[in-house]
Amino acid sequence: ERFGVGALTKAWGASGTMWESVVRRPLHLLKTAPRELWLVYVLKALDSYGYFALSEVFTMLLSDEFGASDTVAGAVYGGWGMAITLYGILTGTLIDAMGVRTSLVASYALQTASRLVLVGTRSTALAYAMIFFVQPLASSWGAPVLTIAIKRLVRDADRTVSFGLFYAMMNVAALLSGFAIDALRLGLPNGISNDESSPLRSPVRVVVLSTVATSLGALCVSWRFRDLPPSGSGTGSGGGPSVTWRTQADNARGVLRNRRFWQFLAMAVFTLNLKQIFRHMDATFPKYAVRAFGCDAPFGSIYAINPAMIILGVPIVAAATPRVRHFDMIFRGGWITALSPFLLAWRQTYAGACAFVTVLSLGEMVWSPRWYDYTMACAPPGKEGVFGALALAPVFAAKLPTGLLGGYLLQTHCPAAPGGDCP
Repeated sequence: ERFGVGALTKAWGASGTMWESVVRRPLHLLKTAPRELWLVYVLKALDSYGYFALSEVFTMLLSDEFGASDTVAGAVYGGWGMAITLYGILTGTLIDAMGVRTSLVASYALQTASRLVLVGTRSTALAYAMIFFVQPLASSWGAPVLTIAIKRLVRDADRTVSFGLFYAMMNVAALLSGFAIDALRLGLPNGISNDESSPLRSPVRVVVLSTVATSLGALCVSWRFRDLPPSGSGTGSGGGPSVTWRTQADNARGVLRNRRFWQFLAMAVFTLNLKQIFRHMDATFPKYAVRAFGCDAPFGSIYAINPAMIILGVPIVAAATPRVRHFDMIFRGGWITALSPFLLAWRQTYAGACAFVTVLSLGEMVWSPRWYDYTMACAPPGKEGVFGALALAPVFAAKLPTGLLGGYLLQTHCPAAPGGDCP
């Protein structure tokens, strides 16, 4: 019967189930979704493009435009991540108190302003003020809100599919950011200005300018959002008179006394080293690629291998493993991700770089989407802001050791040529 009718029937049934989970359920969810769920996915795409594009050229911006050494640029990159983490812990209760819409509008307004300053200024002090204060406040305030919105908008039965689509939208934006960076950096080597004194003579600043456009678009979309009540709550989501700061402080103390919070925090610490590999893709790999392969190295396109694989693979993995525990998926995928850097260390070629990103992506498609779902599964109704901020804390906390180590290794073992990388 192994190769008979029974086996064929079972295989047909399995393929039918896969088609149902991968294609029909997401399409049905989108078809029946409220307008706000569509807006969440649009905001995620716009926000993610800005984040990924800025992160990928961040250390190059500091070194090429503000004269920072590799170690200083790495330290600033790490400090930026730590600032996002610290602000995230503080703004978690702000999100719960102010509500979804107000938090989104405030976040994207600050984000647009700070990135516009980074495009135009030549003042190192002003750039650092944006990097350490305004930009991290905007990122920490806005990022957790979108996961909270999904939890409040969809049923528990649809949450895994919803977060799968959410993660896919993020990677669509990451894919576009990789190609956009190469197109702008290599296609516009002299920027978009004929004025020798203009900041827009720099292709790196033109990349940052593209993130201003997406932040402004996200601000416009967030105006159309409506506030959402917490799951299981009949009251409004924040901003109303029934919500007080004392209530929010009590909520925070309640979270700290929650056993599931400490389990979640332990998981966050365990995944910190995995997050560092992804952060090296931002802080270390672009400079390494330019110095190892030449100024025309398409590091953005190599980076784009990751989101391309995630877009194709995550829906299949999510559909095939809905009943597998979050912990098991995070554990198994984490091992695959952890092995990926050894491939680039073994073969420092374009092939080695592509193999590194490919294996990294295979692991990510297994474990990373489950992290979102696991976080919101742990969060009590009305306290998702604290949990959402803490969920992102390891991502940004990983920037500090990554920036410091990456900057030291670049300056010591892969230094820039005299006069800069690509004068």
